[in-house]
Amino acid sequence: MKIVHSWLRDLAALPDDTEAISFALSDIGLAVEGVEKVGATVAGVITARVIKTERHPDAAKVHRVFLDNGDGTEHHVWCGAFNMQAGDIIPWATPGTTMLDGRLIETKPIVGIPSEGMCCSARELGLGDDHGGILIMDPATPLGIPYAQALGLAEEIVYDIDVLRNRPDAYGHVGVARDLAARFKVPFIQSVPTLAVTGDSRSAPVEIVAGDRCARFTTIIISGIRITQSPDWMVSRLAAAGMRSINNVVDVSNYVMLETNQPNHAYDFETLGGGGFKIRLAAEGEKITTLDGVERV
Repeated sequence: MKIVHSWLRDLAALPDDTEAISFALSDIGLAVEGVEKVGATVAGVITARVIKTERHPDAAKVHRVFLDNGDGTEHHVWCGAFNMQAGDIIPWATPGTTMLDGRLIETKPIVGIPSEGMCCSARELGLGDDHGGILIMDPATPLGIPYAQALGLAEEIVYDIDVLRNRPDAYGHVGVARDLAARFKVPFIQSVPTLAVTGDSRSAPVEIVAGDRCARFTTIIISGIRITQSPDWMVSRLAAAGMRSINNVVDVSNYVMLETNQPNHAYDFETLGGGGFKIRLAAEGEKITTLDGVERV
């Protein structure tokens, strides 16, 4: 189980001493099998503002992006992602940058016009699985600074602990932080938000058939959701815990699970077609269509 140092310190007033916490974890029965630093960033990737974009008749699959990184010089990059517009702040890999996959970014000509570096997606920076477009940053982001500084990214310390079967509470950061708070005699500071729940004429009924395998399954309908990318701090923290960012809804679901050890899943209500959930075991050789649209046995 991967436990993130900074996450623990958000939940309890623990010392910023990895050696002391590592010893305490083993002392309370959560053997530490390893401690590692994660969250490598890419030197040479800085922030830049899109001045404008321009198509070229001889380059149908890319467009020319004009960038301002605050140095008084206009920079030009050819890019195959079309989700940028004038005014957007993006991460720009300058010539000479070595990416996480080992690629060396150089100035190269396309249709005879130099391309200075590369506009970066979240995936190319190790910030998630989204590579369908360039990462659009906060519009208030200063120009010409390292993207890691702009996003508040930092190396994380991660404890790899061995959780015994009789300690299911330790499969979440809350349970581990609570134990460590008692061990160090410091306050446990988890806060539980109060949410207003209103009535909804729609419902997602639940029928539990395999009661011996599933004692409880509850649903709630949440409306007004917009699918977008997650905030950078959440992407970074999920990555440290070993999970890829997908989108804000999936990431929140995974974040809650990692923090509280409460399994949960977000479903698109429309895909239910007005139906609900039946909790049962699969029949021998049964074929089902999973959420990704694939038929499986």
